[in-house]
Order: sequence, then structure tokens, then C-alpha cells
Amino acid sequence: MLADPGAHGGDPADAFDVIVPDMPGFGYSDRPVGRPLDSRDVAALWAELMTTLGYDRFVAAGGDIGSHVSRYLALNSPDRVTAVHRMDAGLAVFDGDRSLLSPAEQAWFETTAEWARTEGAYGALHRTKPQTVAAALNDSPAGLAAWIVEKLRAWSDGDLSRVYTKDEILTNITIYWLTETIGSSMRMYNANGAIPPAELMRRVEVPSGFSLFPGDISRPPREWIDRVANAVSVTEPSRGGHFAPFEQPELYVEELRRFFRPFR
Repeated sequence: MLADPGAHGGDPADAFDVIVPDMPGFGYSDRPVGRPLDSRDVAALWAELMTTLGYDRFVAAGGDIGSHVSRYLALNSPDRVTAVHRMDAGLAVFDGDRSLLSPAEQAWFETTAEWARTEGAYGALHRTKPQTVAAALNDSPAGLAAWIVEKLRAWSDGDLSRVYTKDEILTNITIYWLTETIGSSMRMYNANGAIPPAELMRRVEVPSGFSLFPGDISRPPREWIDRVANAVSVTEPSRGGHFAPFEQPELYVEELRRFFRPFR
């Protein structure tokens, strides 16, 4: 839909060259050797990749960890990234006096902390002891399926069976199973957990767009978005969850087309 919009009912003028690399240690990509890579490392790899492919200037987009990689692309290669589109505004990290935050921001911090207490156990495990659970998940297809499907269910916008087909769910699980990358994927959480707070608070000055989907796990207020980015567009699509590009590809594509159109 992005590469050939005319074939999908769109305007051919909206066509992009689309580069979608696997994160190192995810899917069919190589596992990092020596140490896990954090989002800054991957952003540097993607900048090098774009140079190798012959692109001096480009736009970047992503959700989940891909949002953070896109953020560091914009932060560390602002002369090359024309605009960046994200589905979140980063972690709720603030090293100043929180009383100076707006009421909406303070409420979001409280909501985020409550979510971490009730839903964040997986993240704490990924950040601190990824190898322990990786051994069990690599040994049990049922365990791996439970680990992945629970997140698809909890982070989707609506009933799981209406959002994904069984083939889509099983394909996702099977890729992790056959490549044995559940451990290497979790180790990236460990690496990202060591990024200094000052890095997390850097403001993105590259023109930024945000699509806040209604079923996502974190929906920051506009005040926070403006604090951490040069936000020129913030939209709230009608449906979609944390994995909105997977759940609602048509909606996500239209978000990207609309936002990036002025930056072509």
C-alpha cells in the first residue's frame, strides 16, 4: 500500500520507497554478538543502511521499539531525517521537578506507574533477567505461544479473534520458534534499560507526527508530546491498538501518507 498506492485505491503520487529491516535479534535478522544492542545502536545501523542503499535524506516511522529507534534516528541524524512519525512519545521519564508538569502530564505519569505495577512484570523480567525465561520459552512452544498471545490479547483494540486471524497469530509465534530469537529479542530490553535518563529526555527537533491509537497501552497528553518533540501533527485514529500497523494496516498507511505528504 505504501510502495504502490495506485494498486490499492490510493494516489500514485503518494508512493514511497519502503525499507523495513528486522531489528537485530528479531525475526530473520542476525543475533547481536558480544552484547545486546540498544535503540541508539540500531538507529546508527539504520543510518548506515540508508547510506549503503544510496539515500541521503529519508523519513522514518515506527511503533513500539521501532518508535524509539526512529526517535534516535531523528535525534542523531537530524540532517538526514526529513520528518519522523511515531505511535508514542517515549517513556514517562522526567528528571526535573514533577510539580512543574501540567495536571494532564502528572495524571499520565500516575497512570503509567499504575500500569507498570499491574501489567509491567514482563518488561521488568525482559530488562533484568531475559536469559532465565528465554531458556523456558525456547524449550516450550506452548509457553512461547502463551507469552506472545497474552500481549496480543491485552494490547489489541478489541477481541483477539476479531483483530487477528489464527494464521497471523501462529505465523508470529512460529517465526520466534524457528529462529529461536525470543531470548535475543528480550535482551534488547536489557540494553535499552541501561540508556541514561538524559538520553531519554532529549527533545526531537525534527518535524514529528504522532498517531495515538485508542487501544494503545500509553496515550500521552499533548503537553508531554510538545515537551519531548517538535510535534507538527497529533492524530487519534478511530481504532487500533499497540500493534496498529498489524491490526489496522489501512488506517496506519493513511496516517503515514497524510503526515509525510508535506515533507516529500
